[in-house]
Order: sequence, then C-alpha cells, then structure tokens
Amino acid sequence: MSSRLNLVRTLLSQSSSSEDRGSGGTSAEASADTGFQTRTPETTPNSQRKIIGRGQQAGSVPTIGTSGLDSSESDNQASVVSSNVGPTLSGRGRAQFIQGLLKQPLESGRSVPTVADDSASTISSAPAVSILGAGRGRFMQQLMNTRADEPSVSDESKTQLTEQMSQITIAETVQTVEREPVKRMGTKGTPVQLMTNYIRIACDPDRGLYEYEVRFNPEVDSKVARSKYINQHREVIGNAKTFDGVKLFLPKKLPNVETILQSENEVDGHTVTIRLMYKRKQRMSENIQFYNILFQRIMKVLKMIEMGRKNFDPSAPKLIPQHRLEIWPGYVSAVDEYEGGLMLNLDVSHRVLLQTTVLDHIRTIAKSNPSDWKNLVTKSLLGAVILTRYNNKTYRIDDIIFDQNPTMTFMSSNRQQQISYVEYYKQQYNITIHDLKQPLLIHRKERRIAGQDKPQELMMCLIPEISYLTGLTDEMRNDFKVMRDIAAFTRVSPNQRLNSMRQFCYNVNQNKEAREILEVWGLKLDMEPLVMKGRAFEEEKVIFGNAQVGVGKAGDFNRAVTSSNMLSAIPIRKWLLVHTNKDMKIAKSFMDCVQRSCRPMGIEVDTPAIEVLPTDKTELYVQLLRTKIRQDTQIVVIICPTSRDDRYAAIKRICCSEIPVPSQVINARTLANEAKNRAIVQKILLQMNCKLGGTLWSIKIPFQNVMIAGIDTYHDPKQKSNSVSAFVASLNGEYTRWYSRACIQSKKEEFMNGLCASLEKSLRAYEKLNGVLPQKIIIFRDGVGDGQLRMCSEYEIPQLMEACKLVEPNYCPELAFIVVQKRINTRMFRIDGQSNLDNPNPGTVLDHTVTRRNHFDYFLVPQSVRQGSVSPTHYIVVHNQPDYSPDVLQRLSYKLCYLYYNWPGSVRVPACCQYAHKMAYLIGQSVKRNPDEVLNDKLFYL
Repeated sequence: MSSRLNLVRTLLSQSSSSEDRGSGGTSAEASADTGFQTRTPETTPNSQRKIIGRGQQAGSVPTIGTSGLDSSESDNQASVVSSNVGPTLSGRGRAQFIQGLLKQPLESGRSVPTVADDSASTISSAPAVSILGAGRGRFMQQLMNTRADEPSVSDESKTQLTEQMSQITIAETVQTVEREPVKRMGTKGTPVQLMTNYIRIACDPDRGLYEYEVRFNPEVDSKVARSKYINQHREVIGNAKTFDGVKLFLPKKLPNVETILQSENEVDGHTVTIRLMYKRKQRMSENIQFYNILFQRIMKVLKMIEMGRKNFDPSAPKLIPQHRLEIWPGYVSAVDEYEGGLMLNLDVSHRVLLQTTVLDHIRTIAKSNPSDWKNLVTKSLLGAVILTRYNNKTYRIDDIIFDQNPTMTFMSSNRQQQISYVEYYKQQYNITIHDLKQPLLIHRKERRIAGQDKPQELMMCLIPEISYLTGLTDEMRNDFKVMRDIAAFTRVSPNQRLNSMRQFCYNVNQNKEAREILEVWGLKLDMEPLVMKGRAFEEEKVIFGNAQVGVGKAGDFNRAVTSSNMLSAIPIRKWLLVHTNKDMKIAKSFMDCVQRSCRPMGIEVDTPAIEVLPTDKTELYVQLLRTKIRQDTQIVVIICPTSRDDRYAAIKRICCSEIPVPSQVINARTLANEAKNRAIVQKILLQMNCKLGGTLWSIKIPFQNVMIAGIDTYHDPKQKSNSVSAFVASLNGEYTRWYSRACIQSKKEEFMNGLCASLEKSLRAYEKLNGVLPQKIIIFRDGVGDGQLRMCSEYEIPQLMEACKLVEPNYCPELAFIVVQKRINTRMFRIDGQSNLDNPNPGTVLDHTVTRRNHFDYFLVPQSVRQGSVSPTHYIVVHNQPDYSPDVLQRLSYKLCYLYYNWPGSVRVPACCQYAHKMAYLIGQSVKRNPDEVLNDKLFYL
C-alpha cells in the first residue's frame, strides 16, 4: 500500500492540475402556445439513472418548477447544470480525493479521515470500488503495471482501501473553506461618495443549498416516478426542494447524515426504500445560478415578461402615438458573489415595440415593390424578433413560407386530430384570423431529449396578423425626430434609476409570494442600493505643440484642438480630390475653406489634382482611382453626393488593399451648411494629418521603454464564419504613433495566429524606430466576455509570450494583460447633497466591494455625458507580470482614454482599443480583405 501511495505522490508532484471532465444535459417539453411542425418524431425515452462519480461536473443546480419551488412538479422545465469555473485548475474527483488522502498520515488500523471536496461530489458508497477507469485512473493503472520492481498489494489492503473509501460517502463531509476575495485597492485621488446599482442580499447562515444523494431500492428508472416517491415525504423534507432525479437540494439540513424513507409502489404494492445521503452544503459560488433562477421566478410573480435576459412590465407601457410605438419599462438583473458578498445587480432597461403588425409591414412592402416584394420582405424580417400579444412571448423569425397560409392544418397536441391555424387560435385564444392568404412565419428551436445525442428541432408557425415587430427599423434609427422622442423615455437620469431600483425592492419585499421565494432559502433583499467610497483622479492636461490645456470636469478640449498647434504636421503636397459634376460648388467651397484653415493650424497644403466624375456610379470611382493614383500620391479625398455602403466599400477596398494610399471620404451633405463649414473642414484636416502619420496631441505618461497595445475583434453578423482581429501597438514613448495590423481569419483558422504575427511585427517596428525592444508590454484586450477570461489566461497570454521569442530567442519582456469590458450593467452615481444623485466626473474609479471576488479589477468612468446616466468601463487584470500597482494601472487606463485622435476628449476605452475597434470594423464591414502593410504605421482607418 505504501509503495502505491509513494507512486501517487510522485505523479501528483509532477502534475499539479487535472483536466476537468464534466457533462450535462437539458430537456424540455414543447409549449402548446401555437401549432408545431416537428422535424423528428417525438419520443419519450425512459429517464436513465444519473451516475455520480468521475465525469460528473460539480455544482449541478436543478431548475425550479413552475409550481412553488419543486422542479419535479413541472414537466417542461430543464435540468440546469452549473458551469462554475474557478480561477485555479485544481483537480476534481479522484485526483482531489487522492491529494486530500496524501495530506493525512496513513496509520494501520485507522480509517481514512473524511476529505472535503470543493469541486466535485463526494465519492459514492458502493459494494465495491474499482480502481480501473478511464483517463487518469487507467493511466495510473498502466504505470503501475510497468513497475515490475514494486511489490504487489495484498488483497487485504485493497479491501481495507475499499471500505475506507465507502465510508467517506456516508460520513458527513467536512465543509470546504471559501477562498478569500481578491482585494487590490488604489489610494490616489480625491475620495467621493458613490451609490451603485448593486443591492445586498442577506443570507441566513443556517440555510443554503444542502445536497443529498438519493438512492432507490429497488431501482426506479423513471424520473417522474422518482419525483412522485420523493413528494410523498413532504413532512420530512419540506415543501421547498429541487430534485433532478439523483440529487436532492434542500434549504435546510436534515437531522441525520443518512435518512431512510419508505414509499409504496402503487402498481404491485411493494415497498420502495429511499436513502437520502447527506453530501455537503454547497459553497456560495456554486449557488449563483440557482439564485438567478430564483429571481427569474420572482419576475414572473411580479407579472414581468421575459425577453432575452431582461424582464419588462407590459402593464405600464409608454406610448408614442405619433410614431405608432410603445415602450415597455423593465429591468436587467443578475445575482453574483462579489468582493463584498452576495448582491443583485439591477439596472433599468426598455423595450421598444411597434404597434404595427408583421402583416402591416408585409403589405407596405408589397404595395411599394409589387415585383420583388417577397425578397424584400424576407430580407427585412429574417432574424427579426416579434411579440405575440396573446401570450406576451417573443420569437425570432427564422424563415417565411409564402406558399402556406393559416388554413393549413397540423396535428393537435393531443395527437388526435388535424386542426387548422384558424381553428386553433379561435379555440385557444378566441382570436379570429381575418386574412386567410397571408404567409406563415417560422421560428425554429431545439429541444434536448434525454438519452439522445442530437437535439430535436421544432418548427413553430406564427401568424403575421397577430405578431408585432419589436425594436427599431433602419429608417427609424435614421429619423432624428423618432430617436429624440424615444430618448425622452429611455434616457434615464441617476435619480430616476434610483427610484426604479427602490420600487423593485419594495415590490419584492411587499409581495408575499415573491418574498417567500427568497425566505425559504434563507435570503432577503435589502431595500436600498449600496453606498460606498470611490476616488476621483485629478484633472488631466493635454499637451499640444504650443500649449498645455486642462480638460476640465467635462473631459473635453474641443476648442483647444483648432486653436492650438498640433504636435507634428505632415505637409500635404501631392494629393487627389475627386467629386462629381453636381458637387462642383461644394468642392470649391471645401478647397477655399482648406486654404483659409491650414496655415493657422500649422499645416502646409498645396493645390490638389482635381478629377470630376459625370455621375456617382461606383464603377466610375473604381476606374478613376485605378488610373489616377500615382506612386507619389499622399492622400485621396473623395466627395460623394450621398452615403452608399457599396460605393464606400469599393473606394476603401481600392485604397486600403489594391493600391495602398490613405483616403478621406466626405459626404457632400456635411459640407452643405456653410455656417458650420469651417469647423467641419478643420476636423477633416486633422483626420487627414493623422492618416499621413502626423500627431495631434499627447498626455504625459511616465513610462520608459514600455509598449502599450490594444486588441479587438469584429464578427460579421451575416457571415459568421469570418472574423477580423485587429492589433494596435504604440511605437514611441509619447504614445502618439501607432503600428496597426488587421488579419481576416476564417472560423477554421487559429485565432491567435494572426495576433501573434501582429505582435511580432509590432515589436520589430518598435525596435526599428527606437533601436531597442520594449522591456514591458501592456495589452488591453477588448471584446472578451466573462466566459473567455480563462481562455485569455491559459491560451492567449502564453502564445503571446511565445511570439516574443520569434523576434529574439532570449527576448522575454514582462507582460501585463488587461481585459476591457464596456457592455456591462454596472452604474455609479455621485451623491450630491443628501438626496440628489449626479453622474460622476471623468476619472472616477471604484475598485472594491462590487468588484469580482476572484479577480483584480476596477470600474472607471472615463467621460462625461450631458443627458442620462454615464456607463463606467470594467477592467480585469488577468496577468500582471510587472506587478503594477492598482494606482498605476487605473491612472494609465484613464490617461489612454484621451489619446484617440478622432475625438477631442475622452472615450470609453483606451485609445489603443478604440483604434483596434475602428480598424477591425472598417476591414470587416467594408474592405473585407487584409490591408496592405505599407499602411500599418499610419492611422489610415480613422
């Protein structure tokens, strides 16, 4: 026995982490709200017993049923499996058990002490435990077989080990110790009192999620039958429970470690013995998904309608009759465990609904385009989300069937007869369908069936006449009046947000049913959002060629941009101006304004070569650019009469890839207002200077030999197979010159290949300009969600470090990797006086209490807004090899927000990320091919 343990110790010392093998499935029954057409025949396979042991993911959280909190009483609920991913890669199952075993001295005649397992369920008790298995178990056995010099283990020792392992399951598991939260707080800045949109959830220490393993003797295969037997013992286990067929979760602990219950089989009268074996009390981090399900249940109790991940109140719509719109107020909520404990993140949300039906939309298109109306209808509706008001549910339109109509029949839910859609809606909802020739809308969804690998696809048919469009059309988004009227309801001030949060807390605590949903599991929602201290950095100063300008509380220096000299101006000697015949007057006005503005701005601009096109056909622009762009052409300026995506894409494709030259496309309408022409032309000249390699302003960043880079990606919503990765890195110590590289990759290509090549080329460009390679690299990674943080840590960072060695084999700079998240629901409000709330000033940071429990992170407000509520940006420090302090990283993040040359103020993310976003979008949306590397040292994409 000692030899085997020695071998295990050796193996564990060589491998400190183990692969997590887990699986989970879900199943759900089809809703009977509308008619279904099923692609595959429905089957109802017998539920198979779920085996607990190796391969089962820890922290399985069953769903809550529609009646009370019992999942067994709802046939259409799915088992939900938690996917908690901790920050470490500790072993699970056998590996962790052995690690715990090795920590205890093994004495003869003494049983193995109970091992606490913080990531997997405790090993099941069984008549015999086999050492053989798959993965690590088999690998260990093979190694054992090769060690001929090791003495064999006696049968008595094997029996003793089996008995010891079986005792572990029956014994009460030692409670696992929660990891201490990561606390990295800065100290610089002026303290400021802040209110957030986080609400504390109090937890009763005597309540929680107590996990029990359920065994039946004799075996019961049917999950429905198992639930039925469990429900017969409410006097023992109580009414509040969740049961997935194998695991039972209770809000409180039963008196005994093992509870024996007996039920009677109604068919043959035999006794069924039920063993409830206590496993453990789940950790708080394992309960998060369950708590979120509780709040979804509360939303239903409060009569809220779920749309996506948000919930809306249909009883309090805001009407905009002049545009035939209505707006539903609602909330987006999420429960999580933060540095300061369990909290509910609650934010106000709105859903715009059209009062016109899909049939109205179809008729409008058919009337205006009778020859091609079907194609136009398909393009406008595919992917759109519609609302059916008879059940207040939303569906995505996946297809339109023009050769079918509501008179078509389908098999009724009871499988007894064919019924038409007209008859169905009359019987179910008392709705009369008037247009019997309208097409059918198709919504597809998948339903997982227990015991089947592939999910079953269901096809739901919807009627346009009783379906309503949600969201805004492109025409509405381009209508200033529509957007202004909508913003009057959706642009919510800090005080309005506070009132909405207080109203929600009041509704939950005053509604008996909603309150009891929390109380039975030992939870209570506070009545007020959290108030805490943040910090505000001092005002930044922007450095121009002849002055330093403070940004003020608004973080804006618009006036200083045109009145101060830029840092470096590139003379524009050889350039091409293209316009159409009808824009002759606008082009002349543009040139006059350029000549008047260039000298005060410190830019030398010569007279361009002018080319006039007879019409605005796209092919004429392409032909002219191919023939008139010369080798010494510095930049091409094109004035287009209207905005057209195809023409813009053709121009950019020529100038970015085919004949690489910086280009500036101007919509003639922007130059039509002579009163504003001077300011507009000045900004165009600034853009042109940037595209030629000039620099406008800088911010003092006291770093030496440190490269700062930004990464972002673009995913084409229409072509999901392709994506664009963009990498933008600083080249000089003032952080005013940037090396930009984009790479188009198909889905099959390795994502990191393009980024690693970009880092390598950026380092070579840095070395060429400075004579040395950077000692440290700070990367700001945009476009990463919470689920990808582990990928960044384990996959992206090691590959980026390897890419550095491609420059020089011994080159190993210190790397800091920071994830930037701007699509978050966190809000911060500055307390101005006793009761008034206002937006925080730019440079306000919050780095405690509501930050992630297991990460070094912080929230930063980089800019100001004149209306509504400002949105902070979330920074998560995934890797910090240089060991920068929170103050350094927080202040650096804020400074970089002022270095985006397309805006005279601060932006939401560091400039390197904004540049990467701008380039990735241009390449992915318009150019659709890799740009020529001649342009990489210029901001050609502004």
